[in-house]
Amino acid sequence: MAYPISPEYVQSWTPVRALSELIANALDEDPNAQVSWSAGTLTIADGGPGIPEEGLILGVSTKSAEQIGQFGEGKKLACLVLARSPQIGGVRCETVGYGFVPTVERRKLLGGLIPSRSARGSEVLVYHFHPNTRTAGTTFTVDCPQQLAQEAIGRFRALAEPGYQPPAAPGVCVRDGQPGRVWIGGVLVTRMPGLLASYDLSLDHKALQNRDRTLVEAAALRTAVRRILADSEDPQIISLFARHVLGGGKLREQEQFFDGVRLPRPRAAWRAWGRTHLPEQTYFSVPGGEEAALDLKDSGHTELATTGLGRYEQMAVMNLLGVEAARARQRRHHARNRNRTSWVSQKALTGAERALLDECCQLVRSAIGPFALHQVKVYDQSDESPCADGFYRPLTGHVAIHRDVLADRHQTLLVLLHESAHRVGHRGGGRWTPIPDYHDRSRGFENLLSDFAARLLGMLADGTALPHLEATPSAPPAGRDRNWRVDDPSVPAVRRELAHLLLDRLPQALTAGGFRSAKEMVASTAVYPGYWRLLTNPRPVGHRPFRGDQAGDYDKVALLAETSGVHPPVVWLGYHLCEGPIRGRRRDTWGRPGPWTAKIRADIARACADLAALGGPYAAHIPTLQALADGTVPAPLDDDTWHQPARALLAAERRRLNLDKS
Repeated sequence: MAYPISPEYVQSWTPVRALSELIANALDEDPNAQVSWSAGTLTIADGGPGIPEEGLILGVSTKSAEQIGQFGEGKKLACLVLARSPQIGGVRCETVGYGFVPTVERRKLLGGLIPSRSARGSEVLVYHFHPNTRTAGTTFTVDCPQQLAQEAIGRFRALAEPGYQPPAAPGVCVRDGQPGRVWIGGVLVTRMPGLLASYDLSLDHKALQNRDRTLVEAAALRTAVRRILADSEDPQIISLFARHVLGGGKLREQEQFFDGVRLPRPRAAWRAWGRTHLPEQTYFSVPGGEEAALDLKDSGHTELATTGLGRYEQMAVMNLLGVEAARARQRRHHARNRNRTSWVSQKALTGAERALLDECCQLVRSAIGPFALHQVKVYDQSDESPCADGFYRPLTGHVAIHRDVLADRHQTLLVLLHESAHRVGHRGGGRWTPIPDYHDRSRGFENLLSDFAARLLGMLADGTALPHLEATPSAPPAGRDRNWRVDDPSVPAVRRELAHLLLDRLPQALTAGGFRSAKEMVASTAVYPGYWRLLTNPRPVGHRPFRGDQAGDYDKVALLAETSGVHPPVVWLGYHLCEGPIRGRRRDTWGRPGPWTAKIRADIARACADLAALGGPYAAHIPTLQALADGTVPAPLDDDTWHQPARALLAAERRRLNLDKS
């Protein structure tokens, strides 16, 4: 059978490329195909069903998406290239029922019926067929040098790695061997010098390569490589790239993936690497932060740099590692170490000091308004305002007064009136609205003080007595713990029990992880701290923060739970089960029977799958949870008995962790 294909066709194909096509076909038919070279002959044998008639037609392909082949040209063109190559000897194929030998010969098509410019005819690809009794499999034998055979075999990961399976989308990062290689489904497509690792893309990328399997479409390669790296939790891959960029190394565009790391677990893995391998006090510099960087360096901090990356990528990788910019780090450092104030408790004041402070606070509130002073705190030393007798704290709205001032009534009134002007200017009240310039030596502040003075002079001239106000203690009310909502009756009992579980478990979690505080533990997971605050300081059902729910993502909750040593489904159900009947539903449907929203049902199904993996008392509650999510069991808002599955899981977790109090 003569193919009207010139031997000059596909001139870019080399013998190695042709041998690779035959190997790819064998692996498509039989993952356990045998490929070996011995005594000058390369043997490619598979146990497949053989080559049917369609396999001889150029352009016909029966390959699936899970196979390497695509265009229906590989075997035919490979035979042409091998037959024309002077480096190749004989080529023979034995398949089911027949065999053939490809050659390049001069032929007159249709026996000379078609006129030809050459009396000798044209060179074309010719198959010489013969019958056989073979019942299974196909075997190609090619006489070729060992170097060509080894180069072709080396292009296939499946031949070098027993049990190899093509990766799932988008692919995998390969750190073994020489970097810069790019495979698709285990078949080497190209080499890209400068890459830090090698990559094996999934077979769904095969349509994005050229017909010669020597190039991959650039945008597709960049997208696949970045996604592979961004979704990786492998500490060795993270270490490879982190050490490279922190050492000043550059990255090709395809591997600049740092701003794409968005999944919770990869971010936590990066943060864990940074906590383990970086100095404790670190920062990085950006333009405009030179002064802050020098200050931090003098304070014993260590500067980290990525000179091989652009500014945007530098900020992205530093964010992954938990390293702050110099100016932000300086502000945090100063806030912790410089603006320190030694507060004096109310009990430490003498009776005369307490009486004078209460009297003067009452006078200022009567003259200006009850909003003028809220909490007045006493100090004996402060770096925040070392040369003043008092100061105002805009962040909290508190007024601070030095203890020495409490020895003189006039001086105490002076300081309190001055600081109340700052507070009223900042927050407003009564006849005054907030102003932007409420600081010392500003026009707005001076006008406000003048207004206060005019008000008092007018009252004095009119003989008007100060308004009578009920006594308001200057000291803050009895301090509430930051986690006071764990005992608030308005919070569902299941959430309160979850908060107690996490807080009771916290000391052991800090010790096990080597953390110094809960803040450091949460930072190690790269999860927004609002998640932990909401889990340990719970809110009533239906509470929606201004910026949205901060603890709804199952993966992020799972990271915090695992770091605390608590099973993730227990934590997620403990906080979110009671929200099921209302989350995502219209208010007029709250409390009515019916399935919960798809998002809630999907998360509960995921939690149930995790409970099933835990088994024992955890798995026993799965049917009840599924019935609640499907709406077959009522979940009225005025009754919390249906919270019992989550409360039972919390109780089981307390027993497992030995947290039950005697």
